[in-house]
Amino acid sequence: MPDLIAIDAGPAQSVKIASRAGFVGLDLRFNRFADEIERLNPEAFADAMAAVGLRCGYCSITPQKIGVDHERWEEELADVPRRAALAATVGYRRATSVVVPFSETLDYDANFAMHVKRIRQAADILADHGIWFGLEYVSPKTRWFGKGHEFVRNLDGMLEMLDAVDRPNVGVMLDSFHWCCAGETADDLRRLRPEQIVAVHVCDLLEDVPIDEQDVRLRASAGETGLVDMATFLRTLDEIGYDGPITAEPTHPRWKEMAPEEAASITAWSIRDCFENAGLTVPMPSHAGSRGPGEQT
Repeated sequence: MPDLIAIDAGPAQSVKIASRAGFVGLDLRFNRFADEIERLNPEAFADAMAAVGLRCGYCSITPQKIGVDHERWEEELADVPRRAALAATVGYRRATSVVVPFSETLDYDANFAMHVKRIRQAADILADHGIWFGLEYVSPKTRWFGKGHEFVRNLDGMLEMLDAVDRPNVGVMLDSFHWCCAGETADDLRRLRPEQIVAVHVCDLLEDVPIDEQDVRLRASAGETGLVDMATFLRTLDEIGYDGPITAEPTHPRWKEMAPEEAASITAWSIRDCFENAGLTVPMPSHAGSRGPGEQT
């Protein structure tokens, strides 16, 4: 996902950057680029991805956060059928959104009810196009403490929400950063069936920052500091049968100082190194070049 490493690129440019960096898949935001995909023609765009060996990862179709204000939700929901049709035509079968771990106005029960209603609304539209919907919980204390009414921020809370939603195409988006900050373990991951995991983010904690002070805006690349047990995280996902996309989300201001190609190369190799260190086989695209600017990671 280019914007997760501060690459401001449209769909066509993203294909080129991902291909040159050696990625095997591309994530795409249809809630931002639907009009452009229409202009490019979704079938032609799918062909362009396939031509350079890129598979569809996950995508964004709904608002990025379930808890946006009512007007924003209704406005975007009206466009979800079009976005979902475009995504399905290109080949995307996984979409995600974020559950913010607090509300300034709604108490837990009211916020829970609102989320369940909205997730069902979106999931039912996505199901018409054969798309799974994954919800990401956000765990760092800096993201919820003292910000209002606390809300779902760990796997326990997310599973409770999924039970309430009760839709077969709704699951969880896991993130190694949130998994670690929530104090969760391999046993927590083993509670999940593979079909409950829609997508996965990987990144690392910053060094010399206490766990309660870790910030979602400041993360290290996957495996960079070793504070997240990435080998256990990835091996356990493999053990339970997860076979979906793995995407890096090392959000940090440093990416803005790099050329897009350098940021992409470093990120691609950080993921590949994590798989190798975990003893897992990583699919290598035919277009992957030799190790580039990311060699040091």
